[in-house]
Amino acid sequence: MILVVNAGSSSIKFRLFNDLDKNNPIDILDGLAERITVDGAVSFKYEGKKYEYNVELPNHEVAIKFILDKLIELNIISNVDDINAVGFRVVHGGTISKSSIIDQKVFDTIKDAVKLAPLHNPGAITAIEAIEKVMPKAKLVACFDTAYHQTLAEEQYLYAVPYSWYKEHGVRKYGFHGISYQYIAEKMSEVLNKPKDKLNLIVCHLGNGASITCIKNGKSFDTTMGLTPLAGVMMGTRSGDIDPSIIEYMCKELKTDVSKITNILNKESGLLGLSGKSSDMRDVTGGYFKGDEDYKRALNKYTQVAADYIIRFANLLGRDIDGIVFTAGVGENSIHTRQFILEKLPLLDIKIDTAKNDESYGDYKYISSADSKIKVLAVRTNEELMICKDTINLTK
Repeated sequence: MILVVNAGSSSIKFRLFNDLDKNNPIDILDGLAERITVDGAVSFKYEGKKYEYNVELPNHEVAIKFILDKLIELNIISNVDDINAVGFRVVHGGTISKSSIIDQKVFDTIKDAVKLAPLHNPGAITAIEAIEKVMPKAKLVACFDTAYHQTLAEEQYLYAVPYSWYKEHGVRKYGFHGISYQYIAEKMSEVLNKPKDKLNLIVCHLGNGASITCIKNGKSFDTTMGLTPLAGVMMGTRSGDIDPSIIEYMCKELKTDVSKITNILNKESGLLGLSGKSSDMRDVTGGYFKGDEDYKRALNKYTQVAADYIIRFANLLGRDIDGIVFTAGVGENSIHTRQFILEKLPLLDIKIDTAKNDESYGDYKYISSADSKIKVLAVRTNEELMICKDTINLTK
């Protein structure tokens, strides 16, 4: 079996796969340990039943041990050695270009990247250390959100700052959500019946965190997020791209420091900042149709910024665009967000099939009409499955 772990500073999302058929691993259980170090709660779904526990979780190691004990108690596994490998989602891997067995060198790289992803990498490090103690025989694999974007050319990943900043301090565009983009590229190769290395896509990964990526010949060619996940399109609570001088200006205006302003840009901006009410797209679209001016302002800006990036990436691909894909929580589920973005792309001559856009779906659906110049789809991403497959490939 393969365990997939996505850990934060106080939470662990986990999913268990049966890997008897390594080409088609079966998802058998998914769950969440949360409020670690605060009080603690664990929940998971297995065979249609939900299990919930309130339990003291002082650290990640206790949380992992509790989860494994419950899996044994419920006869889901006979012992911890039934899980032969664990795949971790790691947000930042520096310049590592593919999923990797976690040896000392890889682990040191993950730790070095904490300065680039201080909100994300520490949770992964803590979880890796905990599982090494609790599951000493398991092989550990790191799957990086940044790895897929290591195919960017210099003109895409360099900033117009002193070159020494890049050479000496690693200041460059890294990009994120790469595990999701890797999954979408493989899925679209199947859906469109086209070899991945000839596939050209614009993929909009729109969740609370959001990015858009230009995929050329199956590889990341450009992407919106940068040195950190703060850059690019407007998000739930993140500003996306702004004039960098705003930071110094607001430090002086509010008589505060850079850290405080950066925190505001990460946690109090985006949809939440412009509406002053909510970061949840369901609230925003609901308020929009009730005539709420604050929500209208937020949604109009959000959809315009996304449309602007799609046009920019369309220019990179020219006339050879196989499809525009919407994925992640907002992209997969927000009918109106998809529609409003597409309506702001008159140059691309896209025709939306409103009935298809509105209907429910499984893995994917077309939302463009047959006479649209560019195909548009909504596709459900599956980062956990991608992590599982990479883990199997590296450990079997």
